[in-house]
Amino acid sequence: MRLIRLRIYRVLDITKKDTLMRIKRLTAWQPVCEGAPQDWRNTLGQILVEVELSTGTIGLGVGGGGNAGIHVIESVLSECLLHNAYDHPTEAHAAMVAHTSFYGRKGIVPMAISGVDLAIWDAFAKEQNLSVFALLSDEEPPEFLPMYQTVFDDHEASAAVEDGKQAVKLHVERYGDKPDPAEIKSLVRATRDKLGTGKSIMLDAFGRWNVETTLEIARDIAEFDIDWIEEPVGPEALEDYTFLNANSPIPIAGGEHEYLKEGFEDLAARRAVSVFQPDINWCGGLTTLIDIYKIAAEHGIRVVPHRGSEPYSLPAIAALDPAPLAESARSWFTAIRGIAKPTRDGAKLNDGPGFGVSVARST
Repeated sequence: MRLIRLRIYRVLDITKKDTLMRIKRLTAWQPVCEGAPQDWRNTLGQILVEVELSTGTIGLGVGGGGNAGIHVIESVLSECLLHNAYDHPTEAHAAMVAHTSFYGRKGIVPMAISGVDLAIWDAFAKEQNLSVFALLSDEEPPEFLPMYQTVFDDHEASAAVEDGKQAVKLHVERYGDKPDPAEIKSLVRATRDKLGTGKSIMLDAFGRWNVETTLEIARDIAEFDIDWIEEPVGPEALEDYTFLNANSPIPIAGGEHEYLKEGFEDLAARRAVSVFQPDINWCGGLTTLIDIYKIAAEHGIRVVPHRGSEPYSLPAIAALDPAPLAESARSWFTAIRGIAKPTRDGAKLNDGPGFGVSVARST
């Protein structure tokens, strides 16, 4: 297991107050992206966050919560952060979590905190003319990271295989709450035949199944060497997750809709999943993702961040993950520049200061 080391604590040995990071402006808005899903992912979807330090350095982050998340940032997070001084982003993150602890341990508030945290990390790295990866690791960055393609229909699955993807995740929400196990098995068999051996297949049920359905399907498709079944039941059904993780012949994955380190500590303590799938734009930002990697290392849990090939998760995956694997990015999210185009070799890290992102002109 790779040791999790944060260069940040060695880069900054701050003793003088005037060298502390001071935040003088905090701005958030919701971009319009054509092709965005017409559901909560749009109405409560991604928001852009800018942080300006007293030095004039600007950091850009992506969070969630839509207009509600923007209100959280403009009200309680602004009153917490503005004109205060911090040694490093983790200290600012701790201040935000403490400031909102009475009402913000899950949902909209951590989604908003995520955007602010990422913007602060971006600005903090830019202040030192370093990439975020360089803050997290002393090693040379990998040229590419292995990635998998999430597909929503048979055509996309075939295209991913033809494009040489290392792994494919089959999004099977379209089969409904009570899918025919024979249909799922037929889909998995066809995908395995196209991929061949040695490449990974995963399933994402989008929380639509129950325990009985999950176990029946897992037993039916176990012969095809499936890496995990993702979110088979709703995120609140923690006892069901624990039961499934103990009894399914296929590992259970979850955590896309979990928040802050305390949420993942609970999942680990319950042995609810074998694979953590935090979303860095929702779970609490990079600070929380670093905590998640620590929790995972202590409990022998794999980490595969949701939408990991987008630029905010990639530095942590590259620096902290002993078995890196990045999920494909959203094709419709066009609000920022710096989202790497996937290749047959995988996802490529940005090499500029910070996360290497900027606001798209259309936004």
